[in-house]
Amino acid sequence: ARADMNEIAELYGRADGIAEPQLSPQGTKLAIECAPQGLPSLCVFDLTGATESALIGLDSTYRLKDFFWVDEARLIFRFGMFERLQTQSGMQEFEAWRAVSYDVNSGESTVLMNDTRGMVDTSNIVSLLPQDEGKVLIMGWIYDSGATSGTIMPTKSNKGWMPRTFAVNLKNGKTRKAETFPKHTDQVVFDQYGREVARLRRDINLGTSTVYRGRDEIYFEDDVNVRNLRLIALEESVGDLIVWIDRGENRGLNYMSLRDGSMSPVMIGDKRAGAAATIIDPYTGTLVGVEYGGEWDEQVFLVPELDAAQSAIEAAMPGKHVTITSWTADRKKVSVALAEAGRPADYFVYDSAAGTMGSIGSAGSHLVNRPVGNVVSISYEARDGRTIQGFVTLPPGKTSDNGPFPLVVLPHGGPVAHDTAEFDWWSGAYAEAGYAVLRPNYRGSTGSTSEHRFAGYGEYGGKMVDDVIDGAAWAIAQGIAKPDGYCIAGGSYGGYSALMVAARDSGRVKCAISVNGVTDPILRLSEYTPDSDAYNHYELMLGSGRFSDDASRAAIMPVRQAGAMSAPILIMHGREDTRVPFRQFTRMREATGNRPNFTFVEMEGEDHFLQSTYARSDVLNRTLTFLEAHHPVQ
Repeated sequence: ARADMNEIAELYGRADGIAEPQLSPQGTKLAIECAPQGLPSLCVFDLTGATESALIGLDSTYRLKDFFWVDEARLIFRFGMFERLQTQSGMQEFEAWRAVSYDVNSGESTVLMNDTRGMVDTSNIVSLLPQDEGKVLIMGWIYDSGATSGTIMPTKSNKGWMPRTFAVNLKNGKTRKAETFPKHTDQVVFDQYGREVARLRRDINLGTSTVYRGRDEIYFEDDVNVRNLRLIALEESVGDLIVWIDRGENRGLNYMSLRDGSMSPVMIGDKRAGAAATIIDPYTGTLVGVEYGGEWDEQVFLVPELDAAQSAIEAAMPGKHVTITSWTADRKKVSVALAEAGRPADYFVYDSAAGTMGSIGSAGSHLVNRPVGNVVSISYEARDGRTIQGFVTLPPGKTSDNGPFPLVVLPHGGPVAHDTAEFDWWSGAYAEAGYAVLRPNYRGSTGSTSEHRFAGYGEYGGKMVDDVIDGAAWAIAQGIAKPDGYCIAGGSYGGYSALMVAARDSGRVKCAISVNGVTDPILRLSEYTPDSDAYNHYELMLGSGRFSDDASRAAIMPVRQAGAMSAPILIMHGREDTRVPFRQFTRMREATGNRPNFTFVEMEGEDHFLQSTYARSDVLNRTLTFLEAHHPVQ
């Protein structure tokens, strides 16, 4: 059996073979995320065959974030790197973000803003400056004391920080200061030429949000402690702003008039767009579509060319879920991902003029001919009557009639996120090993209604955890899961959930696995500056009423609940995790003393997101061995 487990860890632990294809503006080139060496890197192909394809290999120091084309000859990619810095308040660990300009013809790379020191994020490109060839506009944050400069680190509030724009030369990476914006500026929207269109000022101390057009105030609201308003883009075709509002009857996407700040909902046909994500055209800055979360994330296009391309591909590929990932400036060619439940996506370029589909490849070519787990959409009722949607992945070729199976519950991270039917390497591996895997979209998750998301407020360590326990009980009652207990695993908030469930449902939990998990949410809250957005949002999730007495604080802290965890517990954490800092791991290790049921594993050189082959296969190897020992399939 161990040989099988090794093979499963090797197959499912591979980094995505390809992802996120991006066509160049004229469609002569294609850039894709690829991982020939096991680390997310960039592959660039010439679709005309005129030049060789190129690999931009990133070593483990650099973590690819995203990439996009400037023109046929130049690509920009952005990456993060882990930094340790001695500051007045002790050693700070953070991730620095950088942008690189890559010349496809010469193969030369240039780090942008390479003449600027002390800025944590120099990757925020706000305009490609079409009128100023060879330059882009980047916005960074500087501190107004003049003594230091940098960007907003995740722990800072925006007191004293001011955005500044820089025109940056793509050939040599050098900067020229363009404009500095006033204090308390939270967001600036630019047109495609890099001119300021509108600015959002948020004063966290006063709890006010104000939108300005030039010097004119066009919108004001007060009593705002969390970010209820976000400026998304300029809708160039109608000249209004697209904004996101997170309260009241206008919740979701709206147009805001630049004349008087009045709002009108973004409409899809005769219905409000509501709580959708936006799809913005990279060439024009216009809204071309929206995306809704659900069992699959569904795109709805508002422009005829992309809508027609989507319909044509769906007609040609029945039974496949279609996601358009990029398009040319004339919208005649699109890159597209085709997926079915539980299988890695296949990627194509569709040419509407020629009526052809050219294959790019698969996210998991090594799994193409292999039977994979059977992903089934389910729903169950939580103890207070709330409906929880989710997925059960069954071993390949099996249905629930073949049960009961040994169960692993795998709650997602976020927690403001959701699981879908698409391929998931972690649950796929466990299903192939013979487990039924439950992935619940507990309250607080996105992907259904705003009401379901808001129901998570104050329930971070409460009903959100109960929903997961209730899911396991449901799977046992349905005959999907064996009645003798279950194991639970998860990453990030999912790791926190796994530890809390182990404490709260100790009679049924046979083992628990936390990867990069939160163990002390009160410490995590204290690391944010009071009144910052991050602080207010985290406090909202935890529930501010929780902090009045010690017992209520202890109830949501795995570091204080370790004594209630009687099952074997495996805790793994990336040494270079900046999203859930490594001290969450060390706090838990200290809190458990030398209790024999806890195993701690440091993942050297790994960050939060488990994107490399090494990170994924390490997690799968160790956790499959752990499951085999404490919750065997046979």
